[in-house]
Amino acid sequence: MAGKYLRGSSWYITWVEGKRQIRQCLGPVTEAEAETARVAREQARGHAALAGPQFLSYAITYSQWHSQEFPDSYYRVEQILRQHLIPYFKRRPLLTLTTDLVDDYKRQRFADEAAAGTVIKELRTLKALLNHAVQTGVISHNPIQHAKAPKDLASRPPRWYTKDELGLIYNTELIIPKETTEEDAELHRQYRWSWQLLANSGMRRGEAIQLKWADIGQDEIRIVSEPGARTKSGKWRVVPITQGAAEAIEALRRPREFVLPQVTPFSLTRAFSRTLGRAELTGSVHALRHTFCSQLVQAGIPLRTVQVLAGHSSIRITEKYAHLAPSSLRDAIVGMRL
Repeated sequence: MAGKYLRGSSWYITWVEGKRQIRQCLGPVTEAEAETARVAREQARGHAALAGPQFLSYAITYSQWHSQEFPDSYYRVEQILRQHLIPYFKRRPLLTLTTDLVDDYKRQRFADEAAAGTVIKELRTLKALLNHAVQTGVISHNPIQHAKAPKDLASRPPRWYTKDELGLIYNTELIIPKETTEEDAELHRQYRWSWQLLANSGMRRGEAIQLKWADIGQDEIRIVSEPGARTKSGKWRVVPITQGAAEAIEALRRPREFVLPQVTPFSLTRAFSRTLGRAELTGSVHALRHTFCSQLVQAGIPLRTVQVLAGHSSIRITEKYAHLAPSSLRDAIVGMRL
């Protein structure tokens, strides 16, 4: 397999013929031009297959696999692939990807004013795709395993809603425009109670959409993970039915299999965004989950218990709510005397 490296201002490509290693100086060309020359050398020697399939074709394969294994996060991954990774890496063979190319990708994304956190998620998706190709035997190794993600210096608490803000969200959903059809008006009413159920159970968007009436007991909501309807962690959990959740469940009761209206995750997000706009509030439908966790912590519930109820894979995720614990900081330092 041909390789390449930069020495001074010149790029070189190398390959082996018999027992001899051949080196060719390309001069002060760009990294992309050097990569083109390297791939051409491989193709000339009949080694193109060793570079793996093209990024475009494998991205489609990976997207299909990911949609089955992780349906809750599929839409975001598909969006990253379609809007950013495929347009940049296009038809490059997988093993021709380099850390230099990744660095160039980062520079372009920052030039587009993408946030560091966004670029980090995109590179995480890229590495996951290549790792999957390694695990399935498509390529021998991940060529960008040492590529570094940018540092995200932004740090802010998660957005959550107070009880007054929740009341505004619920009431706004019931302000139905005059020209709305009865079918759409009924959907608004169901959304009003859907938001209350999410805020009182901490379910993720995908978990709520796939919740069935068979999963609701007398005192608990069973959030299960099964083929075609997996939780993010792939594990089931039980959430006790609060008074607020009980009210929402009763209001949503219909002769159907699923509790919430059967819309796509994107449609549910868009519906909540419309509600926030009318209520003149910020956030996202995921902020309802943050609200559930935040209210628990403020009520003095131990973080470990909050982790179990929310289905967090790590206590570190739950700890971002620790600052909301009642008097946590004051109690920690009140007796200090230096």
